[in-house]
Amino acid sequence: MAKTVNQKDWRKQNFLSKCQSAAAELNTASYQDIESLKFRDSTGSQDYRELINELGNLKVAEIQGDYQGKAWKVTDTNGNSIILVEHETGLEILYIVGSVASLVSLVPMVMNIWSRMRDRWLPHQGRFSPGGLERRHFDKKDQLIEEPAPPVEVIMLQHLLNQYNRLNERISSLETEVSGLKSRIDSPTQSVIKKRAFQQGRAKK
Repeated sequence: MAKTVNQKDWRKQNFLSKCQSAAAELNTASYQDIESLKFRDSTGSQDYRELINELGNLKVAEIQGDYQGKAWKVTDTNGNSIILVEHETGLEILYIVGSVASLVSLVPMVMNIWSRMRDRWLPHQGRFSPGGLERRHFDKKDQLIEEPAPPVEVIMLQHLLNQYNRLNERISSLETEVSGLKSRIDSPTQSVIKKRAFQQGRAKK
């Protein structure tokens, strides 16, 4: 169930700073375009080194910013990028909400590698939290929303449907603009009518 965080909570300010850093790094217009997927595990630096090594066929660069942890930018051969953040409490993935290509390729790849690594961890090491995967983002009213994350396939479908809806809204807006332009073209303005009347008056003389 989605939970709206107390907007005076320190977590909102921390997450805002993180999203602003990610928006600048991923070259998107607003921090509201950034979404976070967070695993809840007890991890160490060696786990992240292993993860980075597993991503050897991708471009991985350590980056600076207010991420509240060590961060890397991961980029594929098509220029799609996401950000990975190291936390003692588990891996965090930051990505652009509208970047379907990143959601289709990079996010599932990282999640699959991390899940494979987790399968090798012994349960008695106390690494797992009952909270599971968490999704966080800012909504249109600038409220910080935290909710259990559905399977990545569902997340992809949700964002694809949102893209489709926005495209439909844009098409409707363009159709309205075209219709208005056509009406103005088909209906002569007052100045055109006066000019025609003036020309007709001169012709009669």
